[in-house]
Amino acid sequence: MDLTLDDEQEALRTATADWCRAHMPLEEARSRPTGLWGDLEAMGWTGMTAPGMDLDHATEAVVFSELGRVLAPIGLISTTVARRWFADGFDGKVALALPAEEPSDMRVLDPDGSHAALIWTASGLRLFDMPNDRTHAPTIDLSTDQSRQQWTTSVSTEDAAAPLHLQLLAAAYAVGCADAARDMAADYARLRQQFERPIGWFQALKHICSDMAVRAAVARSQLYYAACSLDARDTDAAFHIAAAKRLGDQAALDNGRANIQVHGGIGMTDEASPHLCLKRAHLLQFIAPADAALLLEGAA
Repeated sequence: MDLTLDDEQEALRTATADWCRAHMPLEEARSRPTGLWGDLEAMGWTGMTAPGMDLDHATEAVVFSELGRVLAPIGLISTTVARRWFADGFDGKVALALPAEEPSDMRVLDPDGSHAALIWTASGLRLFDMPNDRTHAPTIDLSTDQSRQQWTTSVSTEDAAAPLHLQLLAAAYAVGCADAARDMAADYARLRQQFERPIGWFQALKHICSDMAVRAAVARSQLYYAACSLDARDTDAAFHIAAAKRLGDQAALDNGRANIQVHGGIGMTDEASPHLCLKRAHLLQFIAPADAALLLEGAA
């Protein structure tokens, strides 16, 4: 299996990264501009692998890892998946509901402007009608709001690939988050000086940044392999995607913590950006979490 990006994938990755830097920088994650969702739809990211688009999940993983690098809206994941697996689909935004059991209320992420909510289980997906009149409250991730939603009329899909698709995109977001923390730490280590040298010159900081780079590289490699496995409908695709989610989540968390350590005192402040990556990493833990039993069984 060749995990090297082809020319089309590299072009999409570069175009996505350039657009995100210009229109959706990470530093502005807490105050996204009005109309951003319309711009995201115009760029085509909400329906990349919808029927008839002829794009594979591997290309989607490349693009979504770049979106995850700037802490793009969580609703992109659920909207993209809904448009792929629900033929009658929803043209508008679809919020993401965290796993819950009836009759307790669902916790819905990124509900603003959404008229439907997608909930993930390991065996399938359900799409619910959602009234857009709920009170919103912040999550631990300051770029994402949440609301409470009662169980309503729903449609479902039992296609085994549908929940894997959502888990794959969540893993891609986590890989992008790990990359963002790594790059932020490396840039600061080159800029901040102590004893008339950049702090990155000191061995202790070199080790931290090197570990961050290794974690991000390992997670990205597994993400690409898992995406190719889903495209091929391999029998062990579920294992590889769960592994990608586990590695991506762990890399995002560990890199987020290390990024704050590299920044030192300023890394603990609200004005600086390192905490944004760590808080997004914590939120991603709750989205389509990897099944430990599946990982252990597959490893055996």
